[in-house]
Amino acid sequence: MTISFDRVRSILFDERASGTLTDIPSDLYTKVHEEIELMYKELYDSGDPLSERSQDMIRQIESFKSYIQEIFSIRTGRIIELALAKGNGDTIDREIKRLMITEEQALFEAVSKAVQHARGELIDRRSRKPTLIPETEVEDSVYEEEEEGAPRGFSLVRLIAPIEPFMGIDGRTYALSNEDVVCLPSPNATVLCDRNIALNIRIRK
Repeated sequence: MTISFDRVRSILFDERASGTLTDIPSDLYTKVHEEIELMYKELYDSGDPLSERSQDMIRQIESFKSYIQEIFSIRTGRIIELALAKGNGDTIDREIKRLMITEEQALFEAVSKAVQHARGELIDRRSRKPTLIPETEVEDSVYEEEEEGAPRGFSLVRLIAPIEPFMGIDGRTYALSNEDVVCLPSPNATVLCDRNIALNIRIRK
């Protein structure tokens, strides 16, 4: 069973008037495409594309396409707004999500995850705490430019005195406590060691 022209127009009018998503048939797009295919078949079978009947059908086909495209545009815009909100930490009403058809739910999840990932990389990364290494795994050593167990450009140190939170040259904010063992950018590590705030260490083999 296909869907009528009047039904699609009614769905569009409801979508325009509503400030949020409306409840649409889960197979709306499929039914519209099926109806358009049937209309094309009838148009081709008529044998006279210039007849008044054929011209009416062509106009109705174009209206079908225009209506379903506008429904898609309105709903997609609202879904992306909701996904942006979720990606930024807002809670989305379950009832709103229930109004999304399967494909729209997939769009919502994909966009919200992409926003969450981007926010984590661009915004939240500066507040990440550095990874601390258990003290039992390290021992004191003389500072080396390329210390074993530390990425290039970083040094392993152990805090031996209190220090206020500071921003490293890598752009991260480090909030450390006495006796923490952490991997710091080498220039920052050097300054802390020179000031007797930290000791350079390396991983035991």
